[in-house]
Amino acid sequence: IQNSEMGSEGPKAITIHVTGFKKFQGVPINPTEFIVNNLKDYVEKKGLPAGVTLGSCTVLEVAGDGALPQLHQTMESVVSKTDANSNANVVWVS
Repeated sequence: IQNSEMGSEGPKAITIHVTGFKKFQGVPINPTEFIVNNLKDYVEKKGLPAGVTLGSCTVLEVAGDGALPQLHQTMESVVSKTDANSNANVVWVS
């Protein structure tokens, strides 16, 4: 006998936001910049598991002082677009 209340809700949706970094001294192409710049196309071709969405893909300056304002702006933009009543999980990967 299955309790009708158990399992009535599916897993929470997950939105993943990814940041990478620009080149730095001695490294002409930062691998994280390459990954972030190509991630949306890759996801469009390969897909993601059900309930998982790729949100923003942002490349930041390597220097902390340069990266911080852009990171805050990206986060504020995402938060303002997210439904506060949403039951989704948000994941940030850097």
